[in-house]
Amino acid sequence: MNYECHLEKRPVPTPPTLTIIDVFTHAKPIVMLVFAGLILATAYAAFLYIGGMATRRGERPRGLAFLAALAAGGPLIGLFGAAYGVLDMCIGIANVRPAPTVTVLAPGYAEAALSVALGLLAGAVAVIGDRHLGMRLEPLAQSGPAAAAPSARPSDLARVIA
Repeated sequence: MNYECHLEKRPVPTPPTLTIIDVFTHAKPIVMLVFAGLILATAYAAFLYIGGMATRRGERPRGLAFLAALAAGGPLIGLFGAAYGVLDMCIGIANVRPAPTVTVLAPGYAEAALSVALGLLAGAVAVIGDRHLGMRLEPLAQSGPAAAAPSARPSDLARVIA
């Protein structure tokens, strides 16, 4: 017996691929706002860092307070965006039957991961800028009023304490 199978060969369409731009453009409005804020804050922190590098050694650069605040708050803002995205995704999963596949959930996970990554990037740029520019201020701190005061000898300090 000769069994021949004559199947028609049809091209299978390739599924659309997910890119970072797609994750950003299809994000929820609040998460989009978090993305935009973190991107702008990172760019401004880089601008302050580069501008601070142009100042003379010992001169106080602008924006150190912003860099310190972004270093502390950037990762937390990114985590807020991720938590909001995952919360919204979980509510959506609970309201759909049958449960969606991983392929359907992947954009939500990518959105949360991008939010965390942008928060960490903002924090990293701010920490590096703040620490490096702060180190450039050390000569200014050493030449301040405390450096001009005569230092007490250890034996004098022991008498004062006793």
